[in-house]
Amino acid sequence: MKKIVVILYMLLWAGTASRAGEEARQEPFLLYRLMQQDDVLSRYLLEAADLDIQILFTRICRDSSGEPVLYRHTFRLDEKAYFNPASLVKWPLILLTMEKVNELRGDIPAISLDNRMEFLGHTPCMPRTTEDPLAPDRVPRLSNYIKEMLLASDDNAYNRLYDFLGQEYIHRRLTEKGYDGVRVIARFAPCSYEENRRTPPIRLYDDADRLVYSQPEQVSQQPLSNPLGKVVMGGRDYSRFNRLSLEDMYEMMLGVFIPQTVPEARRFALSEADTGLLRNYTAMYPGDSEFGAFRDNARFYHRHLKKYLLYGRDPEATDIPGLRIHNMVGESHGTLADVAYFVNPEEGVEFMLAAVINTCGKKEITYANYRYQQIGYPFLQRLGECVYRYCRQQTYNSFLRKR
Repeated sequence: MKKIVVILYMLLWAGTASRAGEEARQEPFLLYRLMQQDDVLSRYLLEAADLDIQILFTRICRDSSGEPVLYRHTFRLDEKAYFNPASLVKWPLILLTMEKVNELRGDIPAISLDNRMEFLGHTPCMPRTTEDPLAPDRVPRLSNYIKEMLLASDDNAYNRLYDFLGQEYIHRRLTEKGYDGVRVIARFAPCSYEENRRTPPIRLYDDADRLVYSQPEQVSQQPLSNPLGKVVMGGRDYSRFNRLSLEDMYEMMLGVFIPQTVPEARRFALSEADTGLLRNYTAMYPGDSEFGAFRDNARFYHRHLKKYLLYGRDPEATDIPGLRIHNMVGESHGTLADVAYFVNPEEGVEFMLAAVINTCGKKEITYANYRYQQIGYPFLQRLGECVYRYCRQQTYNSFLRKR
């Protein structure tokens, strides 16, 4: 009986077919085998369904011309299984903001991510904003908000980009790119469903303080909700929450760091400066940035604040020399998620790893049942260690075969 159960687990958790631009060559059940052979991860296997664990891992090799060859592996990946994406939705909003500014620049040459901004709201959900207390110059700018999200996953910064884009624009552009299962319909603030449909008037100014762009108050005319329908988990209704699958988030990140592996229609229209900013700040530690607010509060904004995979959000974890982790994380309602691009030229290691775990399991989703420290961070840390070790060994084996 036990043998039959294990076979069923392997069938359910095996790798899926690769998307366009990715190599289909893969070892079946690799992630299952790696977890089974690890003393820590093996304990998560039989609880994987209760903990809603999903994993997507792609090892990246380079051919003789430097082109990427991708080996994709999955574990319980399910496009239709809902989890609260939390701050993962900041990534598509960052990409859409950059794209929108690039589009507007065709008619307004003076517009940029660095323009000073004013948000002319008048409610607690849409406050009047003329200052950014986290920014080095305390000036509201899209560039500052983007960096604050990439460095420290700041929620206020996300809310301001949400205001700049608006529900309808977000939904329309993502649907046009083929991400029709994504919903970004709520701020990270105590706003009602109707309040989230509204965005305040916004103004952008150039360095001479001349108005370059004015956006009126907007109200979404299309009622949007979770595309999966009514979703109730752990006693909570997620029908009007944001929704972003692990696979869509993975592809959006892959499209920035290895764009040739993602169909052009599904990529975002970014400039070289945009891509450079993303590559720089997704891997940067808060204390290494120009943001004094992060350096002055290093105990909270520590170097591994948003490094869950491999470092387990542990400020005392030892960094691997040469390794850069470009990532975005989510943490809310007991769920932890991390989607990351790992690259270490010194060891020839390059891979994408995305994972999510619901630390409440099948219990009621309340603060008392959040088990981030006991279950979530240890799982993601060990998973990152295990996959990194595997990729390093594969690189070493490849080197030996070429000798």
